[in-house]
Amino acid sequence: MQKKIISAIIMLTLLTGCTMNNPFKDAPNVIIILTDDMDMTLMPYMPQTIALIGEQGATFENYFITTPICCPSRASMLRGQYAHNTDILQNSPGFARFFKLKEEENTLNVWLHDAGYRTALFGKYLNNYPVNAGRNYVPPGWTDWAGFIANTDDGDFFYNYTMNENGTLVEYGDTPKDYSTYVIRDKSLTFIEDSVEADSPFFLFVSVYAPHGPATIAPDHPGLDNTLTYPQSPSFLEADLSDKPQIIRSLTQTGDEFDENDANHTFQKRVASLQPVDDLVADLIHTLEATGQLENTYIFFVSDNGFHLGEHQLPSGKGTPYEEDIRVPLMVRGPGITPGTTVTQMSANIDLAPTIADITGVETPDFVDGRSFLPFSQGENVQWRDGLLIEFGYIDEEAVTEALNDPETDNLLVDVVGGAFRGIRGEGYVYVEYANGEIEFYDLANDPYQLENISGKLSQATLDTLHAKLEALKYCAGSDCQMLEEDLKIEIK
Repeated sequence: MQKKIISAIIMLTLLTGCTMNNPFKDAPNVIIILTDDMDMTLMPYMPQTIALIGEQGATFENYFITTPICCPSRASMLRGQYAHNTDILQNSPGFARFFKLKEEENTLNVWLHDAGYRTALFGKYLNNYPVNAGRNYVPPGWTDWAGFIANTDDGDFFYNYTMNENGTLVEYGDTPKDYSTYVIRDKSLTFIEDSVEADSPFFLFVSVYAPHGPATIAPDHPGLDNTLTYPQSPSFLEADLSDKPQIIRSLTQTGDEFDENDANHTFQKRVASLQPVDDLVADLIHTLEATGQLENTYIFFVSDNGFHLGEHQLPSGKGTPYEEDIRVPLMVRGPGITPGTTVTQMSANIDLAPTIADITGVETPDFVDGRSFLPFSQGENVQWRDGLLIEFGYIDEEAVTEALNDPETDNLLVDVVGGAFRGIRGEGYVYVEYANGEIEFYDLANDPYQLENISGKLSQATLDTLHAKLEALKYCAGSDCQMLEEDLKIEIK
């Protein structure tokens, strides 16, 4: 039997300071700092975040977003479910669908709020919030709320935005004090102080807009560093796309040439927009320390999805099954987490809600697909997953056609009929089936940059096995997902 006790590194060492007694009896605080469209190449430019969270806690080297675009990822984070179970598979209709299905009534923040936590979200919530709910609508389970109202003029959320602040609409302009990262920071620090004064544990969701385009630079930060160059992998502007599905090649045909200079300039803007976020992290840590809460607080630093910049000739964007889009940073610090820990096993956004629930001692509903990291801290012989489902877009043509008319689609696979996909990101491979019938398979052990799609070279038996596993996984729910994830190893032949 080849199932290991998740081999020595995962959370067995992640939380080694804990004893068999309940180490969370004092109701630890939890903070999620969520960036928007942050890929792995940007992490080295967050020195304070690395020093204060990564080096003081755990860095996850294989953390994945199961649906690599904003709204589905955020819905999965809040519910601990794959996107096929939230039914939020792309940005449109996004919030309107989440609201219609009443999924907000049973989310991580609701669980914690019902358990006595003060809860707050500041910044970006779900795409298209609060369409169909009323502009003064505040979702359930939030003690304090300040969420961006969806723009109708295709604007952004750095300046000139509106926030629903506990039911009151507040307009922000274009002065330095209106820069959204600063507004979110100030509200977050006040919430921490108010919670301490109220003698209450708290859950704080800090949801900044950076480095999402246009990646606006803060008013008091230096301009672009023109010496920065985008770290090009071998897949950057890949010369031969003949192995790629037509559905992927169609995304490269924008009519504009995307070159090295474009990648460098975009990268420079993205790095610059994250510097205030790096400062925000330091400010949060210092406030926790000043209020005596640092040693009783878990801090998660994470992105909602990755981003590509020229890989496989694709211009800037997200939403593909490639590593640049599905693999993102995650760092966690908190009581009992050994500083400097590296976790190599596969984890995902669907795991955040059950992990936080486990840490805080609240129960998770049966519908949760993800799993908690916590058991490893207690030395239990727990099996872990061999892979994950990755999925994007509504398969039926009517939904795809609807998405084509949505202004939020931005050179995404849902822009192309048949571009929705379902796939498996396994240990050492990725297998993808597109709605138009095309498939991809990459042997990541020998081809980590996904340069050669070898689906046409696999035996029919291997393809049949992959298809069968995917068919089961893409309809799974709850504990069945966990069982199926533990049987995703394959022999490539």
